[in-house]
Amino acid sequence: MRAYVDESEPGGGRDHTVYVMAAVIISASACEAARADVRAATPRRMRKLHWYEALPGQRLSWLDLLRRAVEIVVVRYEGAAARAERRRRRCLERLVWELDVRGVTLLVLESRGRARDDGDRSMLDALRRRGVGIPVRHEHVRGVDEPLVALADLACGAHVAGLDDEVDSTLVRVG
Repeated sequence: MRAYVDESEPGGGRDHTVYVMAAVIISASACEAARADVRAATPRRMRKLHWYEALPGQRLSWLDLLRRAVEIVVVRYEGAAARAERRRRRCLERLVWELDVRGVTLLVLESRGRARDDGDRSMLDALRRRGVGIPVRHEHVRGVDEPLVALADLACGAHVAGLDDEVDSTLVRVG
């Protein structure tokens, strides 16, 4: 199984006490059909499907794309004010554990540039040394190159918008 991951900082990054990370778990056999669905739903004006660039009606219709998921896991950091990278690491730590126990073997993260991707790799290596996520491989991809990362963006957007009832997901809180 594969997990496609994206994150969101509610409040446009001005709220340093919250961070959301979502993983959409998809079986390898369903990936191509899910990619085709995401590509078909992406408006021509968008390079990639993105929650915050959409009209409200589009957002609701896009939630149907999440039906391809085996499971969706949302990790929400709510705690002391901290820099974005620290909040991200707390979410990633818990998310990797959640994915490991669900049998995920590949973690696909949207690239945030070389330096930040290296930070993710360092964190994932540290987790492995502690015995967490040992069988989980990871890779970074550009969002425009891998449409399935958009599904995680939709899951984050739906959570932040309070549409959890519309998306069947597991919510885990960390602080």
